[in-house]
Amino acid sequence: MKIRLIDKPEFTNACGAEQMALDEAVFKEYESAETPEYPITLRFYSFAPAAVTFGYFQKNSTLNNDFIKQNGFETVRRITGGRAVLHHKDLTYSVIIHKSSGFYTDSVLENYKYVADAILCGLSKLSIEGELHPSVRNRGEAAEKPSSAICFDSPSFLEIKVNNKKFCGSAQNKTASCFLQHGTIFFEFDPKLHYLCMTPPDTLKFMDEEMIDDNSKKLKESVCSMDELHCGPQTDFSKLAEALGKGFGEKFSMPLHACGLSKNEEARFKELKETRYMTPKWNILR
Repeated sequence: MKIRLIDKPEFTNACGAEQMALDEAVFKEYESAETPEYPITLRFYSFAPAAVTFGYFQKNSTLNNDFIKQNGFETVRRITGGRAVLHHKDLTYSVIIHKSSGFYTDSVLENYKYVADAILCGLSKLSIEGELHPSVRNRGEAAEKPSSAICFDSPSFLEIKVNNKKFCGSAQNKTASCFLQHGTIFFEFDPKLHYLCMTPPDTLKFMDEEMIDDNSKKLKESVCSMDELHCGPQTDFSKLAEALGKGFGEKFSMPLHACGLSKNEEARFKELKETRYMTPKWNILR
């Protein structure tokens, strides 16, 4: 068995509608396949222009859509859960794992751990030491509730932390035959830009600049980005993607095979892009 690595240039840096349509196209093909040719498909990509992706169950009204548009960014809804992320100076991964791989379970958390272990293995090749946020609460401890629409304001179960701060956000969609997981690592993190993109105008109108700056500072304190680790320019997108790819290959004991989409995936990708991810019905009204 091999891991398919989709690394075509036209998909590495593309708009939000294309990136999300491509991931769902592969996911849907996996969902209907008994034994796909490649039991795992892996991608590393960025967004051009920058985009805010938000979770399947999240309301578009939790975003500051006017501010997002004014900055030339896009918004697109994911089919994975979780909260909103501004994809700006970051690397996003998507991994789709079929049950035939032997690395699929009925437990969302177990699936998270499979992927997290691969990410941690890849980071170790760059001398980055990460750890997993605990998957269980202590007895009597209340469940953590999201404090905002922003994915990175706090780590969730089994997400990766570095220096005790959230380093890699993640979200998953699981069916009876496969799961899709998205995750993001920042090269640089702009807390105020994130905060303004994901705080709706009805909330901002009650804040002065000092309050916005204070909340942005708190957000910054919860996030670790690559530039804080002095990985800087020498660890660019391609080097991080290469290290993470090695981590997946090592943890899943499968070689990576670089190739593109199947004809069915290509057709489904084009259809989803036009009929779903570029429509207000999906991105706003749902």
